[in-house]
Amino acid sequence: MNKKFSALAICIKKALVPSLVLGASASVFAADEQADKKKVTKEDIEQIEVRGYAASVEKSINMKRFSNSVVDAVSAEDIGKFPDQTVADALQRIPGVQVEKDLGGESDRVSIRGTAPHLNITLLNGQNVASATASASITRPSRGFNYSLLPAELVDTLEVYKSAEADIDEGSIGGTVVVKTRKPLDSEANYAALSVKAFHFENADETKPYLSGLYSWKNEAQDFGFNVGFIHKETATQRDSKEVRFGYRSTDANQDGNAEFYPGAVGYNRYASDSDLDTATVTLQYAANDNLDFVFNNLYSSSEHKSFGTYSSGFILQNISNVENPVIVDGTLVAGDLPAHNNLGYYGNAGYEGEFKTQAHDLKVTYKADNYTVTGQLGYSKADGEVSDVYSEYYANTDASFTLENGTPDVTLSADLSPQDYRLDYNHKNDIFNDSKEIYGQLDVEYLLDGGFFTAIKAGVKYREHSKAASLMKANYPKVSADGETYHLGMFASDSASDFMGEGANAILWQFDNAKYADWISSTTPTSGPYEHLDYTFDLEETVTAGYVKAVFDYNKWRGNMGVRAVKTELDSRSVEYTGRSFAPENIQDVESTNSYDDFLPSVNINYDLADDVVVRFAAAKVMSRPDYDFLSARKSGYCAAATGCKGTEGNPYLKPYRATQYDLSAEWYFNESSILSFAYFYKDIDSYITNATVEKQWTWTDPDTGIEEVRDFLVTQPQNGLGGENAGFEVNYTQKLPYGFGIQTNYTYSDAELEQTAEQKEAGEEAVLPNNSEDTFNATVYYENSAFSARVSYTYRSEYFYTNYLGLNQYKDGFGQYDLNMSYNVTENLNLIFQAINLTNEEQKATSGNSTGMPDNNRPLAIHDYGRRFLLGAQMKF
Repeated sequence: MNKKFSALAICIKKALVPSLVLGASASVFAADEQADKKKVTKEDIEQIEVRGYAASVEKSINMKRFSNSVVDAVSAEDIGKFPDQTVADALQRIPGVQVEKDLGGESDRVSIRGTAPHLNITLLNGQNVASATASASITRPSRGFNYSLLPAELVDTLEVYKSAEADIDEGSIGGTVVVKTRKPLDSEANYAALSVKAFHFENADETKPYLSGLYSWKNEAQDFGFNVGFIHKETATQRDSKEVRFGYRSTDANQDGNAEFYPGAVGYNRYASDSDLDTATVTLQYAANDNLDFVFNNLYSSSEHKSFGTYSSGFILQNISNVENPVIVDGTLVAGDLPAHNNLGYYGNAGYEGEFKTQAHDLKVTYKADNYTVTGQLGYSKADGEVSDVYSEYYANTDASFTLENGTPDVTLSADLSPQDYRLDYNHKNDIFNDSKEIYGQLDVEYLLDGGFFTAIKAGVKYREHSKAASLMKANYPKVSADGETYHLGMFASDSASDFMGEGANAILWQFDNAKYADWISSTTPTSGPYEHLDYTFDLEETVTAGYVKAVFDYNKWRGNMGVRAVKTELDSRSVEYTGRSFAPENIQDVESTNSYDDFLPSVNINYDLADDVVVRFAAAKVMSRPDYDFLSARKSGYCAAATGCKGTEGNPYLKPYRATQYDLSAEWYFNESSILSFAYFYKDIDSYITNATVEKQWTWTDPDTGIEEVRDFLVTQPQNGLGGENAGFEVNYTQKLPYGFGIQTNYTYSDAELEQTAEQKEAGEEAVLPNNSEDTFNATVYYENSAFSARVSYTYRSEYFYTNYLGLNQYKDGFGQYDLNMSYNVTENLNLIFQAINLTNEEQKATSGNSTGMPDNNRPLAIHDYGRRFLLGAQMKF
């Protein structure tokens, strides 16, 4: 593999030298403690009374220390008080974990060690939770976990398993996140925590309430108890952007065989959203006797979401031959003027309203005898999402000039252009539905062995049925009145968007009357539809049967586990097929496909206690991750046109899963009870990565004009099992509790991923790039804490990563770093005041298009997003 040693050396120098210098001083600070330091045992972890941030760090370190696999953890500071406001934000502090932001700027998806979010699984108390979305930020249902439904206040610990164990559900190539909530018999009796907070969103200039609470009770006999948790959270976000929409297009305007690239449309965007989230958890626990225990976990969540996106630009789609005063840099048109044209002024507005609901129920029964334990689980989870999407676009006659120089997209339209100059050209309403259901049953038996190398044998079986369905009903509305008059609708206000990106009013981005437009849609008869949008419609049923056996060993200085998990996956995919240009019933037919595959997944975790405070680990496993739901749709649609030929899109229910063989090697030095210096190397050999490919297929085409059927050649875009690749890298982690109440946490991850090039990519000189992989990730937190006051500043950075391909060019999110501040003050033992600042220095997120070889091109900016800062002020009370 090409390790890019020179670049890596620079990264290490910048990111690690300060940490290693501090790490070298660890022995100095530790020396004073060696005389009376006792050896921490695994049982001590449960005895740590977590009060404050430093104590939560200590518990997390010891959870890692005594684990039998490669695990990192985050634990709550206190009941109902987690270090971050969202689960995803808390996870990003862990080495090798990166987060992605939604349109509103909140972290909602997690990548682990350079793998895309849908290639990692998240389990709530060890089980999957169905997820659906009503947000426009995720247009198609995915296997990725919906982190927005699970507030951090209801979480006790987060564990990220980076190596596999046979008794943990399969489905992840990067890592498995296990979210654990509290059990009432493990908590204090008659305990309550209540948080009242105000969340201020700087860009939207709005302040919203954030309420959470947890109550735990158990009887005097301590054999029955319950806890109830809740959260009510409102958000009001606003994201301002300068953008190149529709990517970059190529043309050979000079007809010299050299392609030149030009932007699709340059303009400005404002996205604003309001959402309400209500989540409640109820846990009942009954210990019938010393051997028998029942735990019943329940989660209910409901979220309402409303958002609007407005975009104004100069349209520059056709070619570059009519551009005056063109400025071309390295084959890219980066500035120019366009003479007045009827379609150069473009204005688009999208409005979304939706709701999603989630529930999860899990009953766990444990019978524990002297030398064996039997555990049974039954569960059900369900999620429904629904969103209504209305969209309209307008054009005006104007001249335009634009520039992309200095990496900032900017456009200027005619000075006398006004909202009244725009005419309605297109509008629609989409009703999007998606739902998910899962039922499961699981039985596990663990038998303790007497003496010898192996200490326990564990075996189990699990059966689950998962369904996922989605549909989109589309209706198109008129753009002219019955007498032929062009609609304007009077939707524009005369006021421009105020304080755009902190630069004042934007001259061409006018306010839009969304309520007025919604009223017009509801009172107007559509010109076509509602009809089912075929590229979105599917209904999947997935049945998974798994069994495993695992042996646990602990002998002298050696400990760990080895085992194998056998899994059978069966898929039934139903969708619709479209064979004509009109949506007449005779051109649409139902299609159904079935598929199944087996996986045999061995794993081994070996840990060696080199010294009382040094642990060396080795792990190896075969892992798999199932294809995303949207890829597995049986849908098929295509059309033929004189100008473009025959083109189509198709799902692929016959896909095999992503499969990989992975290895881990690490060394961890716990130089005192709350400090660690560690190095971990990882290597993943990916057998096959699923990518979209364009292939030639022969389909039967029904000519809509003549009704004649004939076989034609189509260029079809379809997901396929592609070639494999490698992902190798390392993690360095340094955490230390320093004198006088100070402490530091830092970690750096380097991930070098290489996919094999296809023959076409080799011929074109294109790179094969792994999606969502940031080569460099860095986290640092400095904290201070005493009995009354706590403060910490955190910095998180991830380097650029490839996130999608558009018109044959890769698109990248640029490197991004963010500072966060957290402060708290204990007024009394039971009253705590909290202040948080998120994105303290108001950093902007940028995106860039790739060049013809697939790598980022600084001459082709795609977007600059301004999310603004967020501030939180509140109080936590304990009773």
